[in-house]
Amino acid sequence: MKITLRIARTELASLFYSPIAWFILIVFSFLTAMSFTSEIESTLSYLDVYGYSYNSSQTFDTFLGTYGFLATIVGNLYIYIPLLTMGLLSRETASGSIKLLYSSPVTSMQIVGGKYLAAIGFGLCMMLVPAACAVCGSCIIPHFDWPPVLVGLLGLYLLMAAYCAVGLFLSSLTSYQVVAAVGTLITLAVLKFVGNVGQQYDFIRELTYWLSINGRTTDMLAGVIRSEDLIYFLAVILLFLAFTVFRITFSRSSAGKLRQALSYLGVFAAVLAAGYLTSRPAAVRVWDTTRTRLNSICENSQKVLAEIDGPLTITNYVNLLDNASVPYLPLSMKQNETIFDPYMRFKPDLKVKYVYYYDGTPVSWSNPRFQGKSVEELRDYMAMIYNLNPRLFKSPEEIRRIEDLSGEEFRFVRIARTADGREAFIRDFNDMQRRPGEAEITAALKKMISTPPLVGFVRGHGERSMTRPADRDYTDFTIAKYSRSALVNQGFDVCEVDLSTHEGVPGAIRILVLADMKSPLTDEEAQHLDDYLERGGNLMILCDAGRQQAMNPLIARFGLRMEEHQLAQPFGDFYPDLILARATPESAALGEGFRTDFPKYGLRVTMPGCVALTVCGDTGYRLTPLLQTDSTAWIEREQRNLREAPVTCNPEAGEHRGVYRTAYAAERETNGRRQRILVTGDADCMSNAELSSQREGFAPGNFNLIVEGFRWLTDGNFPIEIRRPECPDDRFSASAEIAGTLKTIFLIILPAVLLLTGVGLWLARRRN
Repeated sequence: MKITLRIARTELASLFYSPIAWFILIVFSFLTAMSFTSEIESTLSYLDVYGYSYNSSQTFDTFLGTYGFLATIVGNLYIYIPLLTMGLLSRETASGSIKLLYSSPVTSMQIVGGKYLAAIGFGLCMMLVPAACAVCGSCIIPHFDWPPVLVGLLGLYLLMAAYCAVGLFLSSLTSYQVVAAVGTLITLAVLKFVGNVGQQYDFIRELTYWLSINGRTTDMLAGVIRSEDLIYFLAVILLFLAFTVFRITFSRSSAGKLRQALSYLGVFAAVLAAGYLTSRPAAVRVWDTTRTRLNSICENSQKVLAEIDGPLTITNYVNLLDNASVPYLPLSMKQNETIFDPYMRFKPDLKVKYVYYYDGTPVSWSNPRFQGKSVEELRDYMAMIYNLNPRLFKSPEEIRRIEDLSGEEFRFVRIARTADGREAFIRDFNDMQRRPGEAEITAALKKMISTPPLVGFVRGHGERSMTRPADRDYTDFTIAKYSRSALVNQGFDVCEVDLSTHEGVPGAIRILVLADMKSPLTDEEAQHLDDYLERGGNLMILCDAGRQQAMNPLIARFGLRMEEHQLAQPFGDFYPDLILARATPESAALGEGFRTDFPKYGLRVTMPGCVALTVCGDTGYRLTPLLQTDSTAWIEREQRNLREAPVTCNPEAGEHRGVYRTAYAAERETNGRRQRILVTGDADCMSNAELSSQREGFAPGNFNLIVEGFRWLTDGNFPIEIRRPECPDDRFSASAEIAGTLKTIFLIILPAVLLLTGVGLWLARRRN
């Protein structure tokens, strides 16, 4: 060990006397510091302008994750290491000094160990720069979350150590330093892209994906330690160090080619076998070091998994003729399985399977090459494009015997099944994120183990429809399968209800929705509604301007009344009939979303053509105002159409500016259960047109109203609440001006100190 350390000390001294090493250190520190100060500057500016950050942990937002400061270092690290390691052994070979090492009583392992310790020792010096940035971050972020940042730094150093092992081996193969550097770059590129090799073959896919270095630090840069990643880095380091030892040993002996080949192949096979065995889901151990377990599923999701008895299988149905299925073809299978990794931690018997097929007619394809082709010809053509075996995909007849996917329009879909045959659909969505999040996955799983709440939409009096896709109707938040916030994707079942039938409201209905009735209920229908209310059923009533005659008798049961005229509220260039309602302070008692999200992000619920709701009596319900206007609003009594002429508040006509309530929540105890009623003064706020509208100048909260409203109506059961505790490190203790000081320190003073130190050492050596 003494000899190894002596070699390491000598090599490290040689590195610090080298201008290349100081050049690497200065450039690395400058670029690293520039990334850090830019991240701090942009975050401070954002907080100064908006007053909040969507990520509650400033430690995570600044240092961790895909776009954090540490991730930018990983993206550039491969540039520095080849320059650092290119001369470790090639310089010795070129100068002939390697022969002195060979002739001395030093083993190959001691030579390799000393050289490698020198390389990672210099790497440790490089790591002092991001470590100093972390210390600086802890000074300006109160309650700094150190554990995940330390894990991120560990991941960065392990990646650097793996690169050094690769570079050391390539340096042993040639006497030309440039060739060693280029060879290291090529080898690192191979290690990065080898994960794409043989992905259509199960066994080969597991081996090549494990061997790939691409993405190995992703989890650690998020504060997660996976045993699989630790073993990978150790295995790669030992693999290339063993290769280097073999290279030096065989250079000093006359071993045959066969023995050399068997030595290399034996070590490589042993590493692959160890990697394959330790990467099995049952063998992987995970530690989430973030303060609020940001990388783990929340407690509600864990409880759902705990209630699923026996194994759980999630089958991915991938249609070759569906554009949305392209990311799930065999080439990307391993990356796609990571979506369920957090669930496998708590349910090891969760299995993910794939079924490949071709079916349906891709009518949306406009490419002339696709026109006039049969389904089989399209299969062959697409298989050729993606370099896949057409026989991998089941025919329409075969897939229909397995599963009828016509209801999903033959789009990509996942079906979760329990051992006793219960199943639920987990879909991708037509938004930027596309993949389902924890809320959607857990909601689907919970539907399998519990009776989902059935939401009934009343029809027969001109109400808004949940089945028509018209602008004024409600398909987007009810049955739209590829809308993330649709009730069917948040754990609910939906149906239509006709109160004119003798049966009345079916017993399975948990929430009844009456939206914009144009005519009053008949006596029989009103009796059916009373029966539903008497048994404790929940209700959502969406009123609208001009429907007072039909709706006022209904909401009077709860002590509410619609004003005769609609509200006006000037805001920017919008029509004055567009009410931008805020959550009331009292709404905080109804749920965390109303308490936190609405005030924090300044959410406004857009309510075009809204009327004010007022309390008209005590009917035994406890009323809580939910939404309200700004103090600039008034009830417009003179004009019917607020979009034709300039609308002004006229006190002489009885119009007065003030705060008006546009939604109420009513609650009472009946038949041993808590009954909840939600009433709004506008029915357009949940319409297809309003949910898809894009207006600037404020943050829309219509979807938030739907989610939080239905969560309150189901007593928090659906949609699934995945909110985590607030992080204490949610702010900076410094203003935006501190960024200038940090730039001076890290971009000018630090590189200058390193430069002067390097020049001083060089001059001192010249004198000696």
